[in-house]
Amino acid sequence: LRSLDSEFLVVAFADLYELFHYDALDMSILRCYTLHMVKEAKAKALPVVFLDPELMSLSTITVHKSYVVDYVTKAFGKCAKKQCIMFAHNLGAHWILVAIVPKWNKVLYFDSQRSRPCNHDLLKEALDEAFLSYTTTYGMVSKKLAHVTKFPCIRPDMQSAFALMKHNSDLLDFHKMYTCHQQRPGNECGFYTAHHMMLALGLLDVDKPEDLEVVTNPLGEDVLDNIREDIASFIMSEVIDKKGEFHCQRPGQV
Repeated sequence: LRSLDSEFLVVAFADLYELFHYDALDMSILRCYTLHMVKEAKAKALPVVFLDPELMSLSTITVHKSYVVDYVTKAFGKCAKKQCIMFAHNLGAHWILVAIVPKWNKVLYFDSQRSRPCNHDLLKEALDEAFLSYTTTYGMVSKKLAHVTKFPCIRPDMQSAFALMKHNSDLLDFHKMYTCHQQRPGNECGFYTAHHMMLALGLLDVDKPEDLEVVTNPLGEDVLDNIREDIASFIMSEVIDKKGEFHCQRPGQV
């Protein structure tokens, strides 16, 4: 969901350099991947909506909180029949994925660096205000969003044991201390956020967030290669190609 139909983005050469060298991904690259996911969702008729990562960044929320609240409120209204709303969220020097599931009144945070202390208070305030505004406007029973930063996931070394214990919830409590793929030291959080977008589509197939199973091992080079290929292919076919959906003859002209 874009904020303005006339909006355009610029992908600089330096951003492409970082993409091909597995370095910190710039905002423009994550916006391209988000648009790639939008096209995938439309093609497969998936009940999911993606928000603009630039608008949902911490820097934008800090300066233009009321605008972001209005943007998210409209998203709740326009996407009332969708099962999930997600976006890449930039904290300044780190990317995470945030997935909102309205029917559960839950917000899930997929962070590839759980050991890194993060303050989500401002984002939580914006989402809570938007949800309250949405439920009030449409005369719905007002419920608060539950913000979930931990949910049952599987360590690679526990997958065999998990298969045997899957139907015994009492034995699964220890998994709650783990959450999503954890990256190695470095600047690959953008790649992990992109991969978590794909994994979060699994929320469409489960009855409750606890049923979403994600392992915690670092991503392999093949996964990173696939993400890079998806982004590069999107830029070539949809941005650079004159017939591409997001090609602009010159900046400011759509």
